Amino acid sequence: MDKESKSGSSLPSNGIVAIVLLAAGVLFVREVPLETTRLPVNEPRLEQHYAKQDIDARLWQDPFGAVARYRTDLRKNGQGRLEGEDRLRTAEELAKDVADVRRRFPPGEDRQVQVLAVMLPGGPYSENVESRRRGRYAVLAGLNASRLSPVDTEHLGYFTPPEAAGARVEKPSPEPIPYEWFQPASDVVAPQDLSRSSLQSPVLVMWLQTEAFATRPLEHMAQLARPFVDAGASWRVLGPNGSDGLKAMIDEVGDPDFASQPVHAAMRFYSLYATVPDEVLLEGRNDLKERGDGAVSKFFASRHIALVRTIGNDGALADALIAELKLRGLDPRRIPRAQGDNPDVLRYQDLCRMAPGIEEDVPSRIAIVAEWDTLYGRSLLREFRAKQDEPGFCVERFSYVRGLDGQLPAAADSGAANGGTQKQSQPEKDPGRRKDGTFIEVAEGQGQFDYLRRLAVQMRMKDELLRSAGGDKQGFRAIGVLGNDVHDKLLVLQALRPEFPNAIFFTTDMDARLMHPREQNWTRNLIVASNFGLRLMDRLQGGAPPFRDSYQVSAFLSTRLAMDDARRKLQLDESADGEREPMSQKRIRAWFETPRIFEIGRTGAYDFTGSPSYGSNRKGCRGVAWSECDDIHPAGSRAYPAPGVPVMFLIFMALMLLLWVPPLFVSEGARNRLTRTMASRDNLAARPRRWAVAVLILLVVQVALPLWMAVNWEPFAEWLTDGGKPMLAIEGISLWPTEAIRIFTLLLCFYLLYRGWATLNANLEEIAAHFDAGVARQELKTTQDRADRRLRAWRKLGQVFSMRFIPPLHEHTGDVAGMTPDAVDFWGRHIVQNRLLARLVRTASCVLIAAALSSLLILAIGEVRFVPQRGGMSLLVHESLRIPALLMMYFLVFFVVDATVLCVRFVRGLLRLRRLHEYAANWPEATLRRFEAQMGMPRAYLENWIDLQFVARRTRSVTRLIYYPFIVISLWLLSRSAVFDHWTLSVGTVVPAAIGAAVALGCAVALRLAAEDSRKHALEQVKNEILRVSGAPPSSDPDPAPTVKQLELLQSRIEDLHEGAFAPFWQQPLLKALLLPFATLGGTTVLDYMALANI
Repeated sequence: MDKESKSGSSLPSNGIVAIVLLAAGVLFVREVPLETTRLPVNEPRLEQHYAKQDIDARLWQDPFGAVARYRTDLRKNGQGRLEGEDRLRTAEELAKDVADVRRRFPPGEDRQVQVLAVMLPGGPYSENVESRRRGRYAVLAGLNASRLSPVDTEHLGYFTPPEAAGARVEKPSPEPIPYEWFQPASDVVAPQDLSRSSLQSPVLVMWLQTEAFATRPLEHMAQLARPFVDAGASWRVLGPNGSDGLKAMIDEVGDPDFASQPVHAAMRFYSLYATVPDEVLLEGRNDLKERGDGAVSKFFASRHIALVRTIGNDGALADALIAELKLRGLDPRRIPRAQGDNPDVLRYQDLCRMAPGIEEDVPSRIAIVAEWDTLYGRSLLREFRAKQDEPGFCVERFSYVRGLDGQLPAAADSGAANGGTQKQSQPEKDPGRRKDGTFIEVAEGQGQFDYLRRLAVQMRMKDELLRSAGGDKQGFRAIGVLGNDVHDKLLVLQALRPEFPNAIFFTTDMDARLMHPREQNWTRNLIVASNFGLRLMDRLQGGAPPFRDSYQVSAFLSTRLAMDDARRKLQLDESADGEREPMSQKRIRAWFETPRIFEIGRTGAYDFTGSPSYGSNRKGCRGVAWSECDDIHPAGSRAYPAPGVPVMFLIFMALMLLLWVPPLFVSEGARNRLTRTMASRDNLAARPRRWAVAVLILLVVQVALPLWMAVNWEPFAEWLTDGGKPMLAIEGISLWPTEAIRIFTLLLCFYLLYRGWATLNANLEEIAAHFDAGVARQELKTTQDRADRRLRAWRKLGQVFSMRFIPPLHEHTGDVAGMTPDAVDFWGRHIVQNRLLARLVRTASCVLIAAALSSLLILAIGEVRFVPQRGGMSLLVHESLRIPALLMMYFLVFFVVDATVLCVRFVRGLLRLRRLHEYAANWPEATLRRFEAQMGMPRAYLENWIDLQFVARRTRSVTRLIYYPFIVISLWLLSRSAVFDHWTLSVGTVVPAAIGAAVALGCAVALRLAAEDSRKHALEQVKNEILRVSGAPPSSDPDPAPTVKQLELLQSRIEDLHEGAFAPFWQQPLLKALLLPFATLGGTTVLDYMALANI
């Protein structure tokens, strides 16, 4: 019996899998959830606090929510108490505190209290609450990095804003304004900063609601700031909070009736969130002297108002995304130059119209899905369109309204009671969701999901229309999801990703929520253009951890710039030119000339911008001052692994061993020849020279070459990844693992071909030795070779494919070891078709046919090819390896198929020969004598048993080859796994794999059926002999027939023959090989689920 059928005491396979998964979970858990040991607060509040800053609030807490909760508690004790508190907490009282602080400064120092007015959204929605948390955290982190510490780390104060003066000015804010004091922290100041810190002033941070300044923001801000400026405070504003607020300021300043007030001179604005380009904000104004970058700052400066934008604009982000999409295979173009009075809009429409035959010089088509209820969403769309002076795309616009999930704020009392951290009301539950597959959500209620579903269907229909119309016929090559609310963007991605699996999705503004494992299914491979990452370079970050989004970084930077401007204004040493001047818009703008480009991977975001390169020195800050910083961003992500020369040397040594050791190990002939060459005694004097040459070759191959490759690894990797994809294993954003698998597949195909041929030959030698047929086999080969020399070339080629072209061998030879003429012809034909050249010719012919069939099927289906390229190098390498890998996969598949088909034909031919000459000698005399002696039966009864033994031993070798195609097919599918990059199982991947697997599977099944037919025929013959012998009288023949007992034992052996193709189905290599592709696909799916589980 086959050894594989024997049961052992080893652990079941399911148990082994469970242990492996358990070990992986224990050893490779990426992040364990953090848990607190803090006990919950169950005791009543006993603290008595007599300072004005007395409202409980952590430093990260929403300031509006904390004040609202405090006032709600007061209101519960009576409205009169709340009104009494408000009368004590006025702007005038706080201004007096400012004046008192200023009077405590040392005499002779002209110092001011710094008021930092931070504008935050005041809405009740969950995103507004989170925005306030993030804004306060970032500002306070910036103050801490500026060597300022809170006076009270656990409390806030608040004051009521001053009353409006005049009918035209409305009340600045209907709600109280939270505040907190900060003071210089000299105990943590570095020695080189002591002189500057000694002049630093206390800072009063005010938290302003943006909505209170929606109309005439400067007038309202002046009304609020006047008592504090009069008290000797310098007023700096982190705001306005967004592009709409900045546009409102521009409209107010641009009003002919606007008059600058003296208080405006004490103000300085840091626009930290507005990203709409200057030309869009200033559109329609004819009174501008200068346009372009910095025009907004100059516009305000001409009205005696200081404002700098501390964040890049959407135009630069769009340009960076256009350049990035071009690297990824899209084709941006400019619109043709104007001819006559044809405006840009009409020329753009002519260029991008869907007309048959228009295929050249047409930009790629992209879709932009943006919110339409903000200036940001409306303005960013135009930045991607093709223009006369800037390349762009043909853009299709789709829109949505913010708040897609339908969440509404809870009751006001609940929100106040929970300090702005209340649970939002959920979308209405729908008990009757449709189950017909059309739409999941019913089109009613406060949730907007049904709009999103129909939007996805509409976009898919538009995409199909574009594929059938003019242009590049590729539909939407990329889809941009643009909006302020990251939750809305995640919902849009969730709806669109399944509909457009091959589209490149992109967005703006980096946010840590995009990297959460729960969102991986729709955020993986998302391209993000952002003015910031999640942190600044280490020197400027001040020890703060990376933030939650890029706007927090902007708030952090703006705070540091504001404090640096205040410090430099107080600087007494004026030896350096411009030292007292605030940071200029030109310097700030230089920091954002190159926006950051990220791609969301499996474990984080990969930063393509400014990645450290081999032998380069990165620019940073040359001195202490911010004005000496050429760059404020951290270095980008490393593009390739660089473990060092020793480690790379060991890796390349191992790779070189894998190239030559396995073939030498497989080929016994090669080992014998090498041994004979090295141990030859023909010329003893040459033996040392042979050993010296061998050692030299070994040193070159195993030492010198790996060492050279290790030394030059970094320059080579830098050249390969420059402007392209990084070399990352399973991060999900790298093309190079796919190409490495393709290269490995190519080498493995050569190795498996060599191993397969060597195994088949070794099997034949083993069978010849076991059957004592070596002499007869050699005689038949010699005779056949001699007969082939007389054939014409066309007949030689014909006999490679069909046995009909092979002339009868018995005509050229006499009796060969006692075999019949038909047996001699049968073995001769098998020898001809078993030659290596014949196998290669047949295999190559099948490869050409299969490749043509695959191409026709792929063209008929009409799928557009998608390669997740970045740059020309990655595409060149991929295209250079795709066809060779496919052809070599086919070649290996059909090489095994040819071996299997040849074996099937041999088994069936042997059966036909047996039926034709039931008791004739189809085997050499030596073989018959061997089995007669072994079995103790006449040879006439052993012919079928010999046939089955030969088939079992031959198919044992052939059936094991079935692993080879499925191993390569599994690697082919694995190379297209989404674990490595933005791959999908396309038709061009599945069709070749399916064709190869189907052909190999069919041939393996045919071999099994042919072998069983032979067994069935042999059993019929044995049963007939048992019946005949049982009823025959005793014979006096000196060579008597076998006994019934012998024949029954022979029958039992035939039935229990489980070797080669006779093995049970569950023990067949075919079944195990068939599971390989499914295990490969399942394994890559498990990796995705491991990412969700933080493993």
